Order: sequence, then C-alpha cells, then structure tokens
Amino acid sequence: MARLLLVSLGVLNGMLLEAAARAEEFDEIVVAGRSGDYAARKIANARIGAGVEGRFPTIRFMPFDLTEKGAGRALAGIAPDVTVAAPSLLPWWAVDRLEGPTGEAARAAPFAAFMACHLAPLQAFRDRWVESGLGSPWFNLSYPDVVNAVLTRTGPGPLCGMGNVIEAIPKARFVLAAREGVRPESIDVRLVAQHALEYHFYAEPSPEDAPEGVPAPDYPPYLIEARIGGRVIAPPDPAALFAPYPIPYDLDFNGLTVSAAMVVLKAALGEAPTATHVPGPEGRIGGYPIRLSRAGLALDLAEGWTETQAVASNESSLPYDGIAAVERDGAVVFSDATARSLRDLLGRPWDRLRPEDAWAMAQALREAVGAA
Repeated sequence: MARLLLVSLGVLNGMLLEAAARAEEFDEIVVAGRSGDYAARKIANARIGAGVEGRFPTIRFMPFDLTEKGAGRALAGIAPDVTVAAPSLLPWWAVDRLEGPTGEAARAAPFAAFMACHLAPLQAFRDRWVESGLGSPWFNLSYPDVVNAVLTRTGPGPLCGMGNVIEAIPKARFVLAAREGVRPESIDVRLVAQHALEYHFYAEPSPEDAPEGVPAPDYPPYLIEARIGGRVIAPPDPAALFAPYPIPYDLDFNGLTVSAAMVVLKAALGEAPTATHVPGPEGRIGGYPIRLSRAGLALDLAEGWTETQAVASNESSLPYDGIAAVERDGAVVFSDATARSLRDLLGRPWDRLRPEDAWAMAQALREAVGAA
C-alpha cells in the first residue's frame, strides 16, 4: 500500500482523487493546496464514493503554496511514494469558456500561446520539490510534452507526464481490430506521438460542402507499430486512423487523462515493468512507449526505431502546437502563428518564452483575458 500526494486540486486532480480513492494501491492520499474549504468538500465526496465501493483510504488536506520559498519542507514531511502535480494558471477548459471577442481570439490561438500558464507554476513546484530533498517519483499533468523538457533543461524535472499519447492508442486498436477481425485487446500498439496528434485522431467530421481545391488534411508526424501475439502486422491505414471520431471536448475529457494517470501510478508502484505510453519521459519532447516500474523508466521503442528518430519525429510535430523549437536552455521559440496571436492578445511582440519570463507572461495572459 502506498501514499499518494496530489498537488493543486483543480478539475483534473479532483477527478484523479476520486479514482485513486477507489484504487487498492493507495491507503493514504494527501491533497496539497491553498483552498482548505474546497478540498474538504472534495475529500468528503471522494471518501463517500470510495466507501460505497468498499474502499476506506485515509485522505487528508495539507495547506501548501507552491510560490512560497521553504514550502518544500512540508512536502518532505509527507514522504509520498508517488506525487502528481497539476497546477495551471489557465487550463485549456477555462480558455474554452472565455466569452466575447477576447475569448474568440484566445480560442483561435495555437495551444502553445498559453504555455506560460502551465510552465510558471510547475517551475515553482519544481523548486519546492528540490527544497524537499525527496527522491520518490513525481509526475506532471500540465502540458508535459513540452513543459517537462523545459523543466529538465533548467534543473531537475519530473519522471514523466501522463495522458496525451496513450489516449490515441485505443482508436488505433479499434481500427486494427476491425481490419483483422480480432478483439482490440489482442493487439499491441507502440506509438511515438506528440500532444497535437490526439486532436486529429478524435476530430469532428469535415463540412460536406468544403470548397474545391481545399488541401488534404495535414497531420502531425508519428511512428506506429502493431503486433498480434508478437507478430508484426501492417500499420493501420491513415485514412481510418484520422477518420472522424468526435468526443466531447469538455470537462469529461479529463476522464481520459485520469485513466492514463492511474495506469502510470500503478506501474510506478509495481515490481515488474509495465508497458505503457507517457509524454515527456525524463524530459524528452513528445510521447513514447515505455516500461515503468518501481525501479524506474526505460524507453520501449519498436525494433528498428532509434531514440534519435523518435525524438526527431516528436520535435517535428511541435509546429502543430504552435512551437518552432525548444532550445537547449529551455527557451520556447513560438511559431509565427503563435507570435501573431500573442501580439493580438497582449499588445506587444512576444516571439519566445524564456523560462525566467514564464510567470510574467502568464500573468499578462490572465489579465488580457480577464482571468486575473
């Protein structure tokens, strides 16, 4: 049995709290955050739901402000076996709910335009983690495909992220199962893919009255291998992989990430390595197949794939999120489209995000959209 620490009780970690409370792996869960009143209600709800299913872990709240130097001592006192951090100053669903012309402009911006809102609090948490001296694994849920790389290039980072790449795997298995006439669970898939691919897998149908001359859809690059019983089979047809498969991009979408998070947490506590997929493993850009256990993490690439090839594939996908490059010092160079969106929102040029500027940029974005 293990102790889980959840840092920042927003929508995503709130849903993860519910799932972890019902899991047999955890006999204690600590929720660390600033709002004790809200946490008390969330904890009560999780305890009741878990109790209905016959699970009664200890769940408690710990006041914690990741911006306060010295707060790492409180983390050290918890001594968690695993930790999940999910802070964000402006999560994707909050951007989707913005109203008026500013809201329209924000939603039209590439995903990377709001990266500072994820990076800034994660940098602060990383500093508190270093203060704590803890050596157990911690995981990031806030845009880990790129944030993990920035954290690792500027100091210690999380072991990996959760979600994103693994959420594309089920559709690949559905497509292959239909083609091969087998059950989806009989198919093993290895996928190298960056955050942007998932949105193309689960896209809405295209308008039937699209004008002539519209170019074919431009999909992010990826690497994929499929096997049945250890035998390599032909990869899925891209036309089937990218056929419309709409899902609700609302708060329910967080449920996919919670499922992915539970797979990672269980693997990280296990003795035998578990094959899975994660974003940002040990600071790499994008998502990869891995094997994970209590002993650590290792890439699990298909035969014939090199790590250099896999990393290059994911880096070439960054423009689909609005990023031109991530430099060695952790600076994120925005694409022209992102830079234009930021200029429109903030009223000044901002063509790159330096790690030391993340907090100032995040605050400027919050003020620009009325969220400050």
